[in-house]
Amino acid sequence: MKKHIYFLKIAIIALLFTGCTENDDEFFAATTVISNNLIEVNASGNQVNVSCFYPRILPQSGGNPFDLYLTTTSRKFFFNYTLEKKNANGVWEFIAPSNITVIEGENQVGSYISGIPVLDALDTNYEYEVDITLTAGQYRIKIEPEIASLNSENAVMVTIKTTTAGIPSNTLEFTVN
Repeated sequence: MKKHIYFLKIAIIALLFTGCTENDDEFFAATTVISNNLIEVNASGNQVNVSCFYPRILPQSGGNPFDLYLTTTSRKFFFNYTLEKKNANGVWEFIAPSNITVIEGENQVGSYISGIPVLDALDTNYEYEVDITLTAGQYRIKIEPEIASLNSENAVMVTIKTTTAGIPSNTLEFTVN
C-alpha cells in the first residue's frame, strides 16, 4: 500500500509539471497593438535615413487611444533592421555601418541594427532617426515591422505591429554611386 501511495505522489507531481505552460504570453503580461506606417526609410545620394516617430498615446481604430508609457512604464522601445551590401559575386552580405549619425533616439549595432525610439522630454512622442552614410555599391535594407517595449519591468510588455512607409515588403534595394 505504501508503495502505491509513493507512486501516486510521483504521478501527481509529474502531472503538475507537465501542466506548466511554455507560452511566455500566458506567464508574462503582454499585449499587441497595430498601427501602420510608423517606420520610414529614405535613400538619397550616399545616405539612407531610417526614422520612427509615434505618439505616446497611440490612436486605435474603433477603440480608445492606447497610452504606451502608462501601460509599459518604458521610456524606450526598439525595432530591428539589417543593412546588406551586394559583394562582387552578387551575394548579399550583412554590413555593420560605421558612419551612423544619430539624430534622435539611440542605436545598438551587432548582427543587426536595433533602432531605439526614446520618449521625448515632454513625454509626448517616441522618437528615432538616423542617417547612415554609405560608400558606392548596391544595398538592401530589411525592416522587421515590430516595435517592442524595452525594460517593461513590473508592467505590460507591448509589441506594436506596423508597416514601413512607402515600402510594402519592408525591404528596400538601392544603389549608391
